[in-house]
Amino acid sequence: MRAYFIPPALVLVIAMIGAILVPSQCSAQESAEADAPEPKTDIEGCADLRDLPKLPTSITVSCDKGASMGVTMPLKPDARGNAREKTVRGAYEFREYQILQGDQQEQAFDNLMQLLPISGFNIKFSSSPSTITGCKDGAWVLVNVSGDFYNVKVVHLNEDPWNPIVDAPGILREMEARHRAAIYGITFTPDSQAIVEQRSPILAEVLKFLQANPGLTFRVESHNMSSDGTSENDQEITRKRANAVATWLEAHGITRGHLQSLALGRSKPLTDNDTPSEIRRNERIELAILQ
Repeated sequence: MRAYFIPPALVLVIAMIGAILVPSQCSAQESAEADAPEPKTDIEGCADLRDLPKLPTSITVSCDKGASMGVTMPLKPDARGNAREKTVRGAYEFREYQILQGDQQEQAFDNLMQLLPISGFNIKFSSSPSTITGCKDGAWVLVNVSGDFYNVKVVHLNEDPWNPIVDAPGILREMEARHRAAIYGITFTPDSQAIVEQRSPILAEVLKFLQANPGLTFRVESHNMSSDGTSENDQEITRKRANAVATWLEAHGITRGHLQSLALGRSKPLTDNDTPSEIRRNERIELAILQ
């Protein structure tokens, strides 16, 4: 076999080229690893909202909070199509999120429409694909969706002190201030709406007030806004209740000529009707001065 002779100078050149190329390849690999973007994560200092979890594949990019802030919540338009809104005030929390996956971005609005009821919120208004308003007992939420971002504003309402009238002096104070008084605590039977007297001690206080003001004429107004009934049913319930109260007062010495009864159904709620406390507040008898 014939041996080939490699000149020493050529060996030296090959060695020098190898010394140059190997570090360059390593440097290129290290540079590519350095340039690779780091995985996106939640911004530090922004804890998850306890009222509404974030969507999967989304990260928190900003947050804010306040002890007492007012937020305007869009509501469903009225019967004439006029825009409606409600300003709520209380402890405020804000989160802004980025949705990382493209397919989830397209479904964000629909997913949030499902997530809010799962988290206990009633949807009060929605406008696809951007806006959702919801509420649950003691809290309101406003969600805005825009492309691959969405934000959530949650307001925990300041307690609205509600102290129902419990005696005749309380009725007098309301009459002097407003010429009407909301009466709570009258119990009616579920079917006939007859008064359950032993469970309606406030009636004795109403009677005391009327006996102390024999020269005035009053209207007994009945209000009800049931969560599962119809407006027609509520109208009939309030008709029976208004008549039952007027009849009871007449039976206890109040001249019927000084009393009128009026059924108002669900036409004049005092507040929203989504939570148990709101339903109780709307269900009432009102005594109004006519002259």
